[in-house]
Parts: sequence; structure tokens; C-alpha cells
Amino acid sequence: MTAEISSLERRARSGDASAFGQLLRLWDHDLRGVAWSVVRSASATDDVMQDGYERAFRSIDRFDGRSSMKTWLHSIIYRTAVDYIRYENRRSHADVTELRAVASAAPEVQPETAALSKAELASVLDDCSPEQRAMLMLTAGLGYSFDETAEILGEKRGTVASRVGRVRARLLRWEEES
Repeated sequence: MTAEISSLERRARSGDASAFGQLLRLWDHDLRGVAWSVVRSASATDDVMQDGYERAFRSIDRFDGRSSMKTWLHSIIYRTAVDYIRYENRRSHADVTELRAVASAAPEVQPETAALSKAELASVLDDCSPEQRAMLMLTAGLGYSFDETAEILGEKRGTVASRVGRVRARLLRWEEES
């Protein structure tokens, strides 16, 4: 499989759209997880993925091979997701308290315990910055090392380690309280 991926990477670097597409299909799940961890919406993730893949293909000739192509793509998807969040934050949106009031006016439904736990977990993750969620997804979700995560996100290793540690501590406190 490694030889096949190397061959696809070489072909993609020379502008072969088919080879590039095959690599994207191989890595889409992991890349999509990083985008989702930042934007937290399926439709926004789709937008980020499309834009990120287009950016990557347009700049494939500038890929210098200092990291793996998969790491390079993670970096592009992450930056595209952060750009998406920045853009969305500048747009006019309904006030969050207004949205919560509408939601609380709905008839109360007794959720399953698992669903409640997922909602509480989502709340903890919502309190994290997009960068923290991406760091957690890359390290805990996808198994990247702190060094690899730092390279993808353009951060220092110590920054990644401390931020992931803080999120994990917050999750442990949530788990103890549940």
C-alpha cells in the first residue's frame, strides 16, 4: 500500500488529477474529521472540504515534500476551516440568546441517557476554540503525535501539548461530574 501511495503522490505532484482524487478518497475521512472539529457542521464541513481540495490541487506544484502529502493536506484543510470560521464570524447572525430562547420554548422531551451525555460532551467541546477542537481531533481522534499536529497547525509542539492537555482535563472533569 505504501508503494501505491508513493506512486499516487508522485503522479499527483505532476498534475495528475485522477491520482490526486484517489489520494483524497483514501484520506477523506481523516481530513473531514479535522474540518468538522473546527466548523462543527456537516454542511460547513462539505464547503470547507470542497474549497480545501480545490486550494490543494491548485497549489500542488508548490508542495515541497518536507512533510508527507497527507500532512500537507491536513494543514490546508485546517487553514481552510479556520478561514471559514473567520468569515462566518464576520457575517450577521441571530443572537445566541435569542436562539436558546426559541429552543427552550419547545416542549420538553426526555432524552435517552446516552443522548444527554452526547449533548453534554458537545457542550464541553463547544466551549473549546476551533483550534483546540482540531488539536484534540488530530491527536486523540486521528493518532497524530504532538509534533505532527504542531506541523499541521503551524504551532509549536509545547502549545499543542498544553492545549490538548487542558481540553483533556476539561473532558475528565465533565466525565467525573456525569
